[in-house]
Amino acid sequence: MGTLKSKGSVPYPKSRKLLYNLILICIPVLLLILLEFFLRVIDYGCNYSLFLDFPDKSLSEYRYINPKIGKKYFQKLDYTTPGGDMFCKEKPENGFRLFVMGSSTAMGFPYYHNAMFSRILQERLQDSYPGKKIEIVNTAITAVNSFTLLDFINDVLDEDPDAILIYAGHNEFYGAFGIGSVEKSNRSRNLIILHEKLLNFRMYQFLRDGINRIMLFFSGRKTDEDVLGTFMKVIVDDKEIIYQDKTYSIGIESYRKNMDQLLRKVKRKNVPVFISELVSNVKNQKPLCSKKSTRFPASSDVYYSGLKYEREGNYDQAKEYLYLAKDLDCLRFRASEEINAIIHELAIEYDAFLIPMKSIFEDSSPNGLIGYNLITEHLHPNIEGYFLMADAFYEVITGSNVIGEPLNPFHYNKSSYYRVNWGFTELDSLYAMHKVNILMSYWPFQSHEATADTYKKTYRPRSLVDSIAFQVATSPVLNISEAHVKLAAAYKNKGDYFNAFREYYAAIKCDPFQVSYYNKAIDCLTHTNDLPLALKLIEKSLELKQTYYANGIKSEILFLKGDYAEAEKALIKASEIDSNKLAKVQILSNLFKIYYVSGDMARSQETLRELRKINPGYQPEIPPQKKYVNYIPVQVEGMVNKAIELCKAGNLDAALEGFLKSLEIKETALANRFVGDILYSKGDSSAISYYMKAYPEYKEDVNFLYNLGILYLNGRMKKEVQVILDEIRKIDPDNKSASYLEEFIGE
Repeated sequence: MGTLKSKGSVPYPKSRKLLYNLILICIPVLLLILLEFFLRVIDYGCNYSLFLDFPDKSLSEYRYINPKIGKKYFQKLDYTTPGGDMFCKEKPENGFRLFVMGSSTAMGFPYYHNAMFSRILQERLQDSYPGKKIEIVNTAITAVNSFTLLDFINDVLDEDPDAILIYAGHNEFYGAFGIGSVEKSNRSRNLIILHEKLLNFRMYQFLRDGINRIMLFFSGRKTDEDVLGTFMKVIVDDKEIIYQDKTYSIGIESYRKNMDQLLRKVKRKNVPVFISELVSNVKNQKPLCSKKSTRFPASSDVYYSGLKYEREGNYDQAKEYLYLAKDLDCLRFRASEEINAIIHELAIEYDAFLIPMKSIFEDSSPNGLIGYNLITEHLHPNIEGYFLMADAFYEVITGSNVIGEPLNPFHYNKSSYYRVNWGFTELDSLYAMHKVNILMSYWPFQSHEATADTYKKTYRPRSLVDSIAFQVATSPVLNISEAHVKLAAAYKNKGDYFNAFREYYAAIKCDPFQVSYYNKAIDCLTHTNDLPLALKLIEKSLELKQTYYANGIKSEILFLKGDYAEAEKALIKASEIDSNKLAKVQILSNLFKIYYVSGDMARSQETLRELRKINPGYQPEIPPQKKYVNYIPVQVEGMVNKAIELCKAGNLDAALEGFLKSLEIKETALANRFVGDILYSKGDSSAISYYMKAYPEYKEDVNFLYNLGILYLNGRMKKEVQVILDEIRKIDPDNKSASYLEEFIGE
């Protein structure tokens, strides 16, 4: 019998079967796309882009770091926000943009953002290369590791970086997704990376949230249970990771592979990388967990042997033992030297610039042993340490020529100069002290049951500054920037404008994008005679927002400098911002003064008529104006005046010493001019560097220009001499100094 077939049955063509299969595949994909679209429309979950356009229209030309980016990596614990850096959407033609990658040390802990080494570095680089627009964007977040850095790198590379700075490696075991962390999602590196990528999709976030709710429900725990204490206490899952055991090796290998993959991506884009060695407290931090293994002794025994060697004066042996003790510490908050070895290997393999941070810290430590002299607790630097970090990156960056211009000595200041003038006050030091004391009141520095309750309840502040610092350090809502502003107002009410400025300046360094901080600081500077810094802050504030106040003060300072055209432009800009009657009278009064002093009598009379239309009884007053260069900041005013008197008395050596000491505290054109004059009279060629710094304020002084021209001649700088000749002829065509210089050139 043959096989029976249904009447009319026709086999499907292969093309139709393929179409049906394709439809079956596309339907679930389409449903997933629709679900993802729906979740985004209802704003479920988070946008985990690293950079966002700034939402405020007044700053719409900027991008900033996503303040919620930390939520991507911390599901069980609270996350910290990044440092709040912003950068231009469109990089300026003269722009040089650096990105910093790291964790809490890169964020400046235990201080606030004004202690981030990146902020110090940015100001030093900007001062050194005034023709460039230096942007440093710090992407660091507390308690992240190389998994996060690898996840960030594509977004960083999309923003056209000119260089990438890396200080990372301490958190490989207990940072987000670390093998010993409560936040680990998997032991497989590849699955962790996949998990990070999938978290960018809202439907994956929806699925993750659902699973977590179910697990919490069946476990009977509340969402905030078991997360009381410092981050160090609550993030640790595996409290004993033995040196070179299986778990340790997984963490080390993850770091190696993650950083290798990151650097490979950067190398393909031809972006220079500056990667730093890691430092920690080896002298004063005993091991947090000591356990003897089959291969190694207990870390505490090795540590105390190291201290014994130091007492005996055997510093090399002490160093060897103390570093080994740190590596054997099985509570792995401090990176082992194996991490530093990997950093060295990768720097060589990928042609990265290595920052020798370890040797720099050792060279600045007694007996070469890093301890509390530079570290606040187990690994975070104190303020001196953060300046050392900034110095280390600065020296390698400026020596690398990646910026494309040689470092001009005229624009160079020592690190100590920035330390004296930085936006960092006693309030910051006390705030950090309380943060460290609270941190060290908990495990692992104390027993697991210990808390900071005793410290918080029994500590008695010793001053107004200490009281404010204590309140901020122990409160989850108070802000250190606002504390600086509060303290500044207290100083200002007492008439102490210098200390008021220091607090406002610290607030600026904490949050460089608050225009009100700039204006308050500028007001103090006008009372303390620091007009150059006032002008610098005015320009920064105007980059953020055009204000009537900043333009008005700018005009007054430029008038004192004799730059009447720019002073007029600033006033016109101010008039566009505020046109009320009082503002109009003030602007016209200042315009009259500009026109009158500059010799433009026609416009001065026209302006006077305009003023009298508003105020018929107006009578102009133009009191004698103090020269711009004679405004000496109060912190060096006494030193400079004393040195001037010594000069008049003929005691040039003592005067020179006084002027030089004043320049270590505050750069002034007047002191630079005097130092240059004294050295010139002694035939000392180093006078040229001081003259060059004084030049912007003395370029209308023929005698000054003549001396500078002679110094240029002695240095065989004929091109510069020609510029001086042209300037002298422009100021005074009949002056004989120009002809003398021409004769010398001929000779």
